[in-house]
Amino acid sequence: MEKERRKVQILTTAQLEVLRTRLAQKGNEPPPQPEKFMMGEIVRAVYPELKKLRENGYSLKVLARVFEENGIVITTNALSTYLSKLAQAREEAQPRTAHKGSSVQSPTVEVRRGQFQMKPDVTL
Repeated sequence: MEKERRKVQILTTAQLEVLRTRLAQKGNEPPPQPEKFMMGEIVRAVYPELKKLRENGYSLKVLARVFEENGIVITTNALSTYLSKLAQAREEAQPRTAHKGSSVQSPTVEVRRGQFQMKPDVTL
């Protein structure tokens, strides 16, 4: 079977202006919210609150029970996994700052734009 080729779509200036107007109107409206959420999306949505509760000493078991009281069944293992992944993702998203002493150079190797150059031997 041969694949059918798509026809080239050609818009008139009027059609393009109508499209621009509709897109501009959409830009002023909030995006539509889904009617259903997957578990990861639920945990991601309430992550700041969960993080704060964990910092205040709430156990995963208690937090899982809060979910269950609100009709959401989640195990402590699943909750732990979601929280770990979200924390890791947020750490990676933050700009890294140099720690004191982290820029110590090797006494024998110097890095120059992707090249390694041996330094002369240094007596210890």
